Amino acid sequence: MKDVSVDEHKLHKVEMLTVPYSEGTVSYLKYPKHRIQFRIEGARLFLKIPAFLALELYRQAILPQDPTQSISVKISGKKVGEFRVSDFRYPNSLSQDRDMVSITLQRVDNAPAS
Repeated sequence: MKDVSVDEHKLHKVEMLTVPYSEGTVSYLKYPKHRIQFRIEGARLFLKIPAFLALELYRQAILPQDPTQSISVKISGKKVGEFRVSDFRYPNSLSQDRDMVSITLQRVDNAPAS
């Protein structure tokens, strides 16, 4: 199964600090690769990821809030290009994947599509 990296951060390895189960413990949430879906169509990369992961990517500034800032994306270690976030969508009430958000990235360089 392929993995996605944004500026050297593998999405399935991003740790989200959670409320501890008991005093003196530290616990994290991470999502496995199969929960991170992607597809590339021409100059666009479509991500479908859990909402908590999307929130954490913005909290850690892995995904920039500035729409003019580009990010480097790799698929299984192979660079596929520089991208900008062009669209961010929450699921509608009819969606089966209510906890997933859709993020569209637009290529900003001349790297070949995979």
